[in-house]
Amino acid sequence: MANCVACHNNDPAKDGPIGPAIKGSPKELIAARVLRNSYPPDYKAKRPTKIMPQFPYLEPEIPYLAAYLRAESAQQSER
Repeated sequence: MANCVACHNNDPAKDGPIGPAIKGSPKELIAARVLRNSYPPDYKAKRPTKIMPQFPYLEPEIPYLAAYLRAESAQQSER
């Protein structure tokens, strides 16, 4: 959260001041964006910018980020 909310909203379902909503983002997209500032092959970007910095030290956290964003997605759809 500390790294993401500066650009993305603290509510992953909402766009942030710079970054788009990230609720439900697949693990492949999270890894590509967080680690390499790229997109998976054939992915249609919401905002095709190169403004997002790389966070290679977060590599061990990618599965947890993906699980959190999936859980947030499931919680929002249950409400």
